[in-house]
Amino acid sequence: MVRPAAWGIAVTLMAGLAPVLPARASDLPIDRIRAEVSRLVPPLWTVEEVTADLIPAPASDGKAAAKSADSRTAVRIGAKLRLAKPTYVVESRDGAVTFIRPVAEAGLEKALTATALATRGPNGWSARIELRNPEVLEGIGQPLEELPGRPVLSGSAEANRLREQIARDAEARGAEEDARRRREEDLLARQAAATKAEEERAAAERRQEEARAARIADLRARILGADRPARIAAYEAALGGNDPSLRQIAMEAALQSRDPVLGNLALKDWIARRKAVPVQLYATKEDPHSETVLNNLGPLTLEIDSVNPVNGALAGRLGAPGYSIAKPSAAIGTLAQTTLTVNAYGCALSLRLTEQQTLDGLFRCQTLPALVARVVVD
Repeated sequence: MVRPAAWGIAVTLMAGLAPVLPARASDLPIDRIRAEVSRLVPPLWTVEEVTADLIPAPASDGKAAAKSADSRTAVRIGAKLRLAKPTYVVESRDGAVTFIRPVAEAGLEKALTATALATRGPNGWSARIELRNPEVLEGIGQPLEELPGRPVLSGSAEANRLREQIARDAEARGAEEDARRRREEDLLARQAAATKAEEERAAAERRQEEARAARIADLRARILGADRPARIAAYEAALGGNDPSLRQIAMEAALQSRDPVLGNLALKDWIARRKAVPVQLYATKEDPHSETVLNNLGPLTLEIDSVNPVNGALAGRLGAPGYSIAKPSAAIGTLAQTTLTVNAYGCALSLRLTEQQTLDGLFRCQTLPALVARVVVD
C-alpha cells in the first residue's frame, strides 16, 4: 500500500473545478472532488462520503489577500473512508513462511480531512487539495496479497505445526552443522598430527644424516691420521658395523691411506666378500706374440673358495678356457701387505695395489708370453 509520504500533501486540478467553483457550497462539483479525494486515497480504502464547505481563503504569505473574492476561494473537505480488505503485519519470517498478525478488519472507518484552495488565472480556475490528517491512513498494515512469502496467521494450528517443523529442521541443521564441524576438526587434527609426524620424521632423518656425516668425517680423519693403531681401530670398527656405505667408505679410505697394514686389511676383506674376481688382461709391447695369446685366451677369472683373515692365504681356482695350458685349475695364493700372488697349474698371477685402487701386475703361463693383468677394486 502506498504510504501518505509518497503521495505528497497536495494535488492541482487544472481547469477541472473551474469555472464551476461558485460562491455557494451547494453549487460545488462534489463528484469531481470525490474523484480527486479517491485518487489521493490508497486503493485499499473506499471513499464512502464526501462533504465540502466554503471557508475564507487564506492570505498569501501571511499578507492580506491581494485578489478579489471572485478570484480565490477555499473549501473544507471531509471524506468518510472504509477499509475494503482486512490488513495484517509481519510478525516474523522463516524461509518462505511469513507469520502474520491481523491489524484491522474490513469495514474499518476513518475520517479524512483536506482543504481545497481554488484560484482563477488566465487559463481558468485551478484548485490545490491538501490533506490535513494523512496519518489516519498509517499503521493499518497490508492486505494479504501484498505480504511476502507464504503468509500464515500466528496462533493458528498451521502456524503451530509450521513452527514445530521449523524448530525440528533448525535442530536437525544444528546437529548436522555440529557433525560437520566435528568432522572438520577431526580432519584438521589428523592433518596436524600427520604434519607433526612428518616434521618429526624429517627432523629425525636430518639428525641421522648429521650424525652419519659426523661419523664419516670422524672415520676419514682417524683412518687418514698419523696414529696407526687409531687408524686400524677405526677401520675395524667400521668393518664390523652394519652400515654397508660406512664400510665402503672405510675400505676406500684404507686403500687410499698408503698404509700397507690398512691396505692389507681392506684387501683381505674385499677378497673375502667375493666368489669370483674378474682379471683384465692386456698385451705387452715388449713381446709381439702377446697380442696373439691375448686374442686366443678367454676371460681370466680368479674364483675364491676361502681366505684366511690372519695370514691372507687363499684357495680357489684360476684360469682361462682358451688355452689348455691356462685352463681353470686349483690355485693357492697369499696376500702379503698389498701384494697378491696366486699360483695355479703352470700359471701365476702377481698383482700390487696402486694409487688408483686397482691391483696391477703380470699373468704368466709357462712358455706363453707374459700379459699385463689388472683387477679393479670396487
